[in-house]
Amino acid sequence: MSIRLEVMLNPACELEYADAWIVVDVLRATTMMTTFFERGGKVILPVKSVEEAYDLKRKLGSDWLLMGERNSLPPPNFDCGNSPVELLDCFLGTYEGAIMTTTNGTKALLLASTFANTVCVGCVRNATAVLEVALKYGNKIGILCAGRFNRAMIDDTACAGLMVDIVRDRVENVELNDGGKIALAVWEYYDKNMLEAFKDAEHAQSLRALGLWSDVEYAALQDESKIVPKLAIWQGLKAVVT
Repeated sequence: MSIRLEVMLNPACELEYADAWIVVDVLRATTMMTTFFERGGKVILPVKSVEEAYDLKRKLGSDWLLMGERNSLPPPNFDCGNSPVELLDCFLGTYEGAIMTTTNGTKALLLASTFANTVCVGCVRNATAVLEVALKYGNKIGILCAGRFNRAMIDDTACAGLMVDIVRDRVENVELNDGGKIALAVWEYYDKNMLEAFKDAEHAQSLRALGLWSDVEYAALQDESKIVPKLAIWQGLKAVVT
């Protein structure tokens, strides 16, 4: 079996069509999405802007959770931020779903949807599970790192490197682009220790300053989840489901 693995280190890269794209925004959007479904959430409607989120909330009503962030904090009148740890105390089954917008992750997810029929949500917590699903769709798989403000970041790059490592352990012939080789080198530089990589990451340090370090520790735990959220269409809108 031969696999072509394309890793894009930030969404400013020119994407190619793939059999499946895995979008990674490990701190914290894709970790948040994975946790949402672990906790009984039904559907997420990702949107690019805060204004779109407000509009959808007005249309759909109070049974929809408004969640996300700008500069790592919830915008005014949002029900919750982008903290997966915060979700652990929420009973999400009481909501019809969630409307979500983040600075980087939701935009990257919607971008990837134009370059594949299958788009999966990936993070450290579901790294093996998301690859098992993506590899069922074909032999050309893309990993899109959301980065931060269209820049490559250590956290997403290390997560992509972990995913490259997992594929290389399972598939005999893996062809990597330069992004894949860089991601693998970053993962190996930190001795395959995700928390050590996160400690060195600019984004993680900003979360620490905001008192959100527990989110970083939570996001660093590998293969804690079998949940693989995927992009789909819900009542004519792009949605994340399981």
